[in-house]
Amino acid sequence: MTAVPPTNPAAKAPAKPLASPDQFFAVDIRVGRITEVEAFPEARRPAWKLTVDFGPIGTLRTSAQVTNYSREDLLGRAVVGAVNLGAKRIAGFKSEFLVLGAQDDDGTIHLLDPGTVACPGDVVC
Repeated sequence: MTAVPPTNPAAKAPAKPLASPDQFFAVDIRVGRITEVEAFPEARRPAWKLTVDFGPIGTLRTSAQVTNYSREDLLGRAVVGAVNLGAKRIAGFKSEFLVLGAQDDDGTIHLLDPGTVACPGDVVC
């Protein structure tokens, strides 16, 4: 059986330059739980507005192009997010963190799953 080459440009991208451990560990990656999911019709690409509880860090909001998940699939789901990258405005919406996922060959994003034992605010290390 011959492997099918990836069609996603991100999958074909070369490795990024080396980063120091200090650069990597400067990113605060935490477990959160989605508490609200709203439609985001103003976004250029289909997306959801997510509100996520990060425990002691508080509640943060983000825009995520994960419309392969239904509102019901997302609500209550545990996710992984980079919470200290600063806010960014997306179509007038203040996105406060980056939710993390893996992109497959067709460009679909699959959210990282921290498992059932991790709690909001847990540090990903």
